Amino acid sequence: MKNKKYYKQLDFIRFISCIAVFLYHLNILKGGYLAVCVFFVLTGYLSFVSSFNKGNFSIKKYYIDRLKHIYLPFIIVAFISIFIISLIPSINWINLKPETTSTILGYNNFWQLSASLDYFARHVDSPFMHFWYISILLQFELIFPLLFIGIKKVNEKVNKIMPCIFLIILSLLCAFYFIYSSFTQNIMSVYYNTFTRIFSIIFGVTLGYINSYYRKLIPSKIVDSKFKYLIFYMYLIVLIVLFFIISSDSKLFSISMVITSLIACRLIEYSTINNDKLTVFDKVIKSISSISYEVYLIQYPVIFLFQEFKLNGKYMFLLIISITVFISYILRFIFDFRKDKNNKIRFLVLKIVLLCIFSLITIFGFCKYLITKDYTNELKELENQLNTNQELMKERQEEYALKSKEEENNWNLTLENLENDENNLKNYIDNLHLIGIGDSVMLGAINNLYASFPKGYIDAKTSRTDWEANGILQRLKNKGMLGEPIVFGLGTNGQCGASCRNKIFNTVGNKKTFWITTTNKKMSHINAELKELSKNKDNVYIIDWENESKGHNEYFLADKIHLNNVGKEAYSKYIYNEIYNNYLNDIKNKKEKMIEERNEKLKSKIVFYGNDLLLNSFDGLNETFVDSNFEIDNYTYESLYLKIKENLESNGLINNYVLVFDSSFRVTESEYKRLIDLIGNRNIYVLFINSRYDLKYKEVKIINIDESLIDNKDYLLVDRIHLSDEGNNYLVERLKEEIN
Repeated sequence: MKNKKYYKQLDFIRFISCIAVFLYHLNILKGGYLAVCVFFVLTGYLSFVSSFNKGNFSIKKYYIDRLKHIYLPFIIVAFISIFIISLIPSINWINLKPETTSTILGYNNFWQLSASLDYFARHVDSPFMHFWYISILLQFELIFPLLFIGIKKVNEKVNKIMPCIFLIILSLLCAFYFIYSSFTQNIMSVYYNTFTRIFSIIFGVTLGYINSYYRKLIPSKIVDSKFKYLIFYMYLIVLIVLFFIISSDSKLFSISMVITSLIACRLIEYSTINNDKLTVFDKVIKSISSISYEVYLIQYPVIFLFQEFKLNGKYMFLLIISITVFISYILRFIFDFRKDKNNKIRFLVLKIVLLCIFSLITIFGFCKYLITKDYTNELKELENQLNTNQELMKERQEEYALKSKEEENNWNLTLENLENDENNLKNYIDNLHLIGIGDSVMLGAINNLYASFPKGYIDAKTSRTDWEANGILQRLKNKGMLGEPIVFGLGTNGQCGASCRNKIFNTVGNKKTFWITTTNKKMSHINAELKELSKNKDNVYIIDWENESKGHNEYFLADKIHLNNVGKEAYSKYIYNEIYNNYLNDIKNKKEKMIEERNEKLKSKIVFYGNDLLLNSFDGLNETFVDSNFEIDNYTYESLYLKIKENLESNGLINNYVLVFDSSFRVTESEYKRLIDLIGNRNIYVLFINSRYDLKYKEVKIINIDESLIDNKDYLLVDRIHLSDEGNNYLVERLKEEIN
């Protein structure tokens, strides 16, 4: 057996990657998911190198080692999580049985694909969402001994170049397949599928083979120089930058994962040319990196429980990290039975006590798993019913396609009648070309919905998320079938990112859109986001099924999400009523808006009262104040008072009154005040030339034109009463300046 070396920079890579994944799960580091590629590369590399260094490779010992170091902690975390969750009545984990089975048997990644759980939607349906990675790891560990022995035999009987070429070609093919799949398949399938993700592990195995048989490929000049550290940290910086900038919905998603895997290979290569002494800092990094696997196992169950209890404070993530690290150290501690220099196991009694406690809780969790009801058959029956409904939906879609163009003109005519007569509203709603896009909840109620909207078009599918909505909308739009309103029944299975939502609403355009809230408690944040979204979009409305169904357990099946017959009826009736009331409010709002717009228009109007001074300036004033009324006459005080009173009685909404009289209109100050009291709390503008009145009313704006200014500017005509063109222009500009 060869001497075992310790390379501290490998631990540094683990440390950085562990932090990145954790922060990603906490929704802090958007590109932290890339660090999983680093762990895959490390797995492939270390598996090959450690097996190579053992000399006489034993499949039995290999499997026992993996059972001890990978599978046993994994099983303990899984069943302890089940035990703790079973103590919380509010958690209804309906998939506990099949999901746990897939977890312990190592096919959870494929189970999640079949269940259509969207990792990138950032929802937490269970504490096992992250175990897809462990499943791929277990699948690799299961076949690796066979791969290693095969490579070793070819190396011994043929030559060592053949396995090397094979692994390099296999690495390239797997990477190409991953990139190709990312452009042709669903992103969930690419992310979870073993056959698309295996490329990173094969990269590591290939690197391990090259380093084991050909030693280092790095030039000796670099190995012996200080540049090796510079190059290592340059690669590391690039990796960290990727963690920060490449989000899961980025167009560079697949390329970044391949680049990350290649960078991981280079980091490992440069890490294993150094065998320096450990500093205090290095020991801290080594300690934390030693529990990176346990941290990964434990982090999601902890996050799940914090989210269940809605512990989402500003700095709550620090508590999550602290608890996760603490439990990880305990888990590592109880399995560490190494002997010290004195041939003794330190803290043996404490280890045994803790191991007994963990084992007991694990057994309770396992028993809970065994006795938990498997709802697969019930869900299968639901699936069968949904499939029947799916066929009905297709028939309706064909009918809709044939009649949509024919009824388009009738729809416009009905809309016009609707705006004029509220009595036609029910008939209008019954004939809506409603577009429904939803998940299994909507699909389950499709008969009821078609009963309410017989001319509707509903596209619903089990386990659907927001990711699919825009594609459906685009297809309908291209066929000229995108009617109105559009009703989304999505959110139970998670939501897509902001850019995805923007695409949906860009396609929807100005069409009236309704979004049904989900009753899935884990999705309450989505409901809140939808309600916030509706505040910012005039054509988006919320159908708050979550609030409406609260306390009505009689509506739901065991999962508290899907509906029984009573619930389907209540669900479709509530949707109908909400849409009906929305359109009814539209009619009322349109009427109110018309009245309001008319009132506002009237309020903004200006009425001019005056004598010859106003008449003389009429041309200019008429061009400037286009939508104004001019009441010009040789008024006496009483005739003016009666005229204003008459106009107020017939049209009291006008809010702007302008009195423009020359000096020939002789009234007292008290009479002016009486006129002002008659007009009331409106905007009043009084234009005087060389005013002799003291009208101190807050509603009155005095426009005083000094007579000397008029004389000096030749604004008066020869009669000294009427204004010249220049004087009229001045008066118009002055009124324009004073009246808003």
